[in-house]
Amino acid sequence: MYKSEKHTIYYVLGLYLSSTLLLIATLFTSYYFYQQEQLFSEEKKQLKKYTLELTGKLLDVHEDDSFTYKYPRYENFKSAIYDSDKKIIFADFHEVIDDFEEEFFVLNKKSYYVSYLKTHYLGAAYIVVQKEMQPLSILSDTIVIAIVVIIITILTSIFLVKIVLKPMRDTLHLLDNFIKDTTHELNTPITTILANIETLDKNKCDAKSLKNLQRIKIASMSISNLYEDLVYLLLHQKILSVNKELNISQVLEERIHYFELMAQAKKLHFNLAITPDVVFAIDKQKFERLVDNIVSNAIKYTNIATTIRITLEHSGLSVFDEGNGMSEAELQKIYDKYVRFDRVQGGFGLGYSIIKSIADEYNIEIMIDSIVNKGTKVTLRW
Repeated sequence: MYKSEKHTIYYVLGLYLSSTLLLIATLFTSYYFYQQEQLFSEEKKQLKKYTLELTGKLLDVHEDDSFTYKYPRYENFKSAIYDSDKKIIFADFHEVIDDFEEEFFVLNKKSYYVSYLKTHYLGAAYIVVQKEMQPLSILSDTIVIAIVVIIITILTSIFLVKIVLKPMRDTLHLLDNFIKDTTHELNTPITTILANIETLDKNKCDAKSLKNLQRIKIASMSISNLYEDLVYLLLHQKILSVNKELNISQVLEERIHYFELMAQAKKLHFNLAITPDVVFAIDKQKFERLVDNIVSNAIKYTNIATTIRITLEHSGLSVFDEGNGMSEAELQKIYDKYVRFDRVQGGFGLGYSIIKSIADEYNIEIMIDSIVNKGTKVTLRW
């Protein structure tokens, strides 16, 4: 999967899921408060019923002529009576009630109903009825609904992502097919051109013809490098790597010699500091692809008549050019396949993608330091 596809997936999923989950949270919150209001309404209705029942009992006690009074008690609720000064006369619960303005309220998981008595039975002006608050039992139902909604949301998100990515996938598929066809067509003419250039007798060529011949060879080498990149791109997952202890100092010198003609065309100078006999276990062709892409990028994007410094140590390789450099935004996309920052230089935008894939295969760390208008330094550490 391409990095751009991943970014699109994350963006679409993030946007869709966050907006949907926000909507779900809003709906569930509204539903919760609605159920709470319904519960409070039922509690108030029940307490009001208990209050009427208690008021009738108080009337009976008030009219009783016996010397002793027995305050009515109930299993379903508790109660208290207060005089007109809101001082307690009797209560069968311990909680202190200070607020008589609210007719109904909830405190410490208990519901209360306050009623004013126009006729003061037993001197009572206020009745307060208390009961255990009925729990709001919607949590389990809410969790089940939430799980179902989230699953539907995720499935819908995946479906939407596929719809969004289809045009991108179709375009990339067409581009891959084009590259495959291009690679197939490039093989024979490149081989023919390079073979015939090598067979020409340069001693029989005048200065102008020799210069033209060098230009043809440089162009052919550029096409050859592009061909090798395309072959690697198409076949690297199908070809088994032949890893062995490779003298990369020697291979690096060979590849730099290969690029000397291209460097001379831009009046570039190689400043080499190559430690001899540096050995690393790697497939030779893949190491050549790694080096070729780094060095060819340095030649391609550096300024005319500048120096390319190449340093090889036992712990790593670094290549520094004096080119245009890259911005932070460009560095963020440097490993994306088919991404190019300089349209003038051409190519398919595969170089750093290939560098990254080979480096990851051999646990090689890549560090790219670049300053706009000053140059770029690519460092590999193993």
